[in-house]
Amino acid sequence: MNETSQPRTIPTIPTISVIEPISQAIDRTGEVLFRPFDAAKWLTLGFCAWLAQLGQGGAGSSSQTSSDDWSDVRHDFDHAWDWVVDHLVPFVVIGSIVFAVILVIWLLVLWLSSRGKFMLLDGVARNRGAVVEPWHRHRERANSLFLFRLVVELVCGIVILALVLGMLAMVWLWAESQMGRAALVLGMVAIVLAFIVAIFIMGLIGLAIEDFVVPLMYVRDCSVGAAWREFSALLGARPGAFALYVLIRLFVSFVVGLIAVTICCATCCIVLLPYLGTVITLPLWVFKRCYSLYFLGQFGPEYTCFAATETVPTVPASES
Repeated sequence: MNETSQPRTIPTIPTISVIEPISQAIDRTGEVLFRPFDAAKWLTLGFCAWLAQLGQGGAGSSSQTSSDDWSDVRHDFDHAWDWVVDHLVPFVVIGSIVFAVILVIWLLVLWLSSRGKFMLLDGVARNRGAVVEPWHRHRERANSLFLFRLVVELVCGIVILALVLGMLAMVWLWAESQMGRAALVLGMVAIVLAFIVAIFIMGLIGLAIEDFVVPLMYVRDCSVGAAWREFSALLGARPGAFALYVLIRLFVSFVVGLIAVTICCATCCIVLLPYLGTVITLPLWVFKRCYSLYFLGQFGPEYTCFAATETVPTVPASES
């Protein structure tokens, strides 16, 4: 893997469009999946897309607790704490085992998805369906990405945990009435705002990794650190273009989400099944992957994944 890649001076570029890559991505999606249609390639790319998306997405729910129930919070907490103290040894043993299993599964999912991101990108850029060859060829890049994502997600997890503990502390103080209501409300509002800002920043980091760092690692054959520095140089050269890209990208994701929900309803939620759902909605994943590649390619031919990965015909030895 080439470690000499350094941020370069970005040449003056007349225009960077966030709309034109949409039509290019649609055309590329049709070329990859439908011209001609190849069931084997479709299933293979579906597997790569499924790997790439492992551990991402999910649903959440919210609940409310009426003011009449606050008096029960302390009682429930004390009851739970007494139970833990009375069963401390089995609680620690079982908790440690569960934690270890969850940790192993999380690391495995993170590692597999890092491999899958390069496999899907390779399939889209080269217009092919392959698993074994890109799995091995992009091993070093994927491992570099895995370690970087591991650090990022650990830091994000610590931040989220700290904010959640802060919220729980506020709830406990509310139940104990150890602070004035106004101070508690202000504290909770501050924590909620910090939580929103943290989620927004984490989302931007995730988008930057998915849409730009991974393609830069692929096209420049470099580590995640070198790719991040390259991306920083591009971002510094055209911050407005990237800001507009984020807005359009959010809109595109919203539209793709609506289409996915429609497909889900039309197929009686079959698309929720692992792998099968990704295969059914594969055009959406290929389109999203192509969109960022075409946007990035506007910064210069050296950033064009498709041109850089074109297969060069082999010249027979007798003709050389």
